[in-house]
Amino acid sequence: MASRRHEVCVLGAGPAGASAAAELERLGVDCLLIDRARFPRSKPCGGVLPWRAVEELHLPGEVVERPLEGYRVFSPSGEAVESRFPSPGAVVRRSTFDAFLLDSLEGKPVCARVSGVRERRSGVELLTDEGRLGARYLIAADGANSVARRSLGLGYGKLALACQYVIALPEEAVEERIGGWFEVYYLFSRGYGWLAPLRGAVKAGVGGLGSAFSRRALERFVRTSPVAEKLEGGRVLRYQAHRIPMGGPMERLATRRVAFAGDAGGFVFPGTGEGIYYAIRSGAAAARAVAQALDGRELAQAYEEEARSAGLLSLRDVDFLDTVLASPEHAERYVRRLKKLARFQ
Repeated sequence: MASRRHEVCVLGAGPAGASAAAELERLGVDCLLIDRARFPRSKPCGGVLPWRAVEELHLPGEVVERPLEGYRVFSPSGEAVESRFPSPGAVVRRSTFDAFLLDSLEGKPVCARVSGVRERRSGVELLTDEGRLGARYLIAADGANSVARRSLGLGYGKLALACQYVIALPEEAVEERIGGWFEVYYLFSRGYGWLAPLRGAVKAGVGGLGSAFSRRALERFVRTSPVAEKLEGGRVLRYQAHRIPMGGPMERLATRRVAFAGDAGGFVFPGTGEGIYYAIRSGAAAARAVAQALDGRELAQAYEEEARSAGLLSLRDVDFLDTVLASPEHAERYVRRLKKLARFQ
């Protein structure tokens, strides 16, 4: 690892961090991208990309596991409604997708484990397994278990647990039973389940707030009709678990020297757990804000403006937890309303 002080360090090389690094490179800002993993690496994630992301990124075919028509939403009673994208989205595997984003960078991520972050008056100090590293600013894109947030005493208000199986199924079964839809099941209070179709496999998961969401809840979900019928004959390849922030973007997106992007900043749509697109957008917005801070602007103000311009702050207005996900009855009413609205589209 280079020992010199950098203008900007980006912590985390997932979609948010890779997008931040790409934007900093475009702006000509010196940056160092750090991640504890070596790439390509697997990452627990539903892997959903809406049509906007597919169009903006010009995804090559080998990165797309399956074209995505849109969302199919189910109520507790089995009512279903489809929300179709204007053009195809995609389901991706994070191992190939993240590697695709990193391949476009001039500088590649440095593998190092960061155990702490200290904010100084003149910059930021990162404590790594190879010593201390300094930078004027830090973009923290290190996920829901953010070391930077923890080090600076910034906890999450609402952090959900997501549990997921990757289940092998014949390709013809995936196409016939699920097709090109990301299916969301509002069957639980304070959470939901999902099915994401891949090539010859399906990701089946549950996520939500509270101790009820665990591998045991996932087992119940995959045995529930109609999920069980769609997964019939499947074989579990692996189990994964990860955290999802469900409280929306932070009230203050940056400290004096640290900007938070992706899951670390709370940029997730709480109704579906979709986070990749928001990670990409927030990473780029954070990079533009840091570039302005290097020219003398106050970081938090610059980032707030960039995030608003990118349409990211609308996530603060999405109140799924205390409305749609408050109870199965609330979810039932929500899906039935969506179904009525769909008739007029």
